[in-house]
Amino acid sequence: MPELERTYNIPLRKGYRKAPKYMHANKAIIVIREFLQRHMKSKNVKLGPFLNSEVLKHGRKNVPHHIEVKTVKEKEIVKAELASAKDLSFLEFEKKEEKKGLLSKLTGKKEVEEKVTVEEKGKVAEKVEKRKEELEKEKIKVETDKKEVEKLEKETMKGKLKGKTLEEKEAVKSPRKSLEAETYGRQSKKMQHKKPKKE
Repeated sequence: MPELERTYNIPLRKGYRKAPKYMHANKAIIVIREFLQRHMKSKNVKLGPFLNSEVLKHGRKNVPHHIEVKTVKEKEIVKAELASAKDLSFLEFEKKEEKKGLLSKLTGKKEVEEKVTVEEKGKVAEKVEKRKEELEKEKIKVETDKKEVEKLEKETMKGKLKGKTLEEKEAVKSPRKSLEAETYGRQSKKMQHKKPKKE
């Protein structure tokens, strides 16, 4: 149940006449807010959609001279809506249900929860153990795979290096060095194709 319910006829003309013509609607909304803050004694004012559309009905330059507003106050919150609005649901506040017999409900729930938790703990423990076993198996697989890869790398390197000179072995180990040696060892293409000058 709201603390206060009142209907006001708010004069807007004096307020919006002080503003330029294109600001009349903005000033009218400010005047409505100030009026409700003064009369309902609360700074938290919320205006409804029908009230807003009534102010802007004929554009922002042609505002009504006065407007009839229905207001409701509850817990320092003031809601205002057009008195002749079709739907006044904006003025309703949410009702909080009071909880009765909360202790009796909780004691009954605790017993049921205890039975459920014992069963769930057993299931969860089994799942955790299974997961640990799976992880251990995966670790073992990964370690064996790493060892196999290292062995294969060593064998392939040995196979590539058989019967080659020291320079070729270095080139196989680090291909970048071999490329640099090739580029610096030969002349550039421009030098090769240049014709000798006649004297």
